[in-house]
Amino acid sequence: MINESGSRKLSENRPVQGAVIMSVFASMWEILGVSGLIPRVSAPALFCIVALAAAVAVTAVTLTIRFGALPGQRRMRRVAPNSFRVFGQVNIGQTVAVVAAILLLGRLDLWLYVPAAVCLIVGLHFLPLARSFAQPQYWWTGALLMALALAAILTLAGGIGAANVRVLLGFGAAAVLWATALHVARRG
Repeated sequence: MINESGSRKLSENRPVQGAVIMSVFASMWEILGVSGLIPRVSAPALFCIVALAAAVAVTAVTLTIRFGALPGQRRMRRVAPNSFRVFGQVNIGQTVAVVAAILLLGRLDLWLYVPAAVCLIVGLHFLPLARSFAQPQYWWTGALLMALALAAILTLAGGIGAANVRVLLGFGAAAVLWATALHVARRG
């Protein structure tokens, strides 16, 4: 195991770098949530919602960086020596799984289920990273994302509109990822 100390410079702080990347991905999920609002709101209201969403995304990334730079006690992590190899393998697997899910669901003409399938795969990808990077909060991140995905699948199967599911899934996944990013940035 490799010990990572509490260095606070962003360029030398891998947990904070990862948290910033996670905040960016959260912003992408937020876009999905906003897309679910499009059928319900007028153009001026939609413009305000998009502006607010952009402000929230920028604020979340900024807070993640600032939280990571704050002085204070950070927990000591014992990162597996092969953690970056595992990271690469997990992300390659995630990419392949997402592409396969899109192709399969598209072939079955189940396009409405693609966001839920992607959320499920993203949630699953956190599980091996929790142990490899000594980030126990990734267990709940993965579990919450998988629960959101399953709720979205059940909601779609129950006949609730796709726009409502995009709102649930997009804003829900964004909130989970931003909370994780802030926690990782602050605590390590």
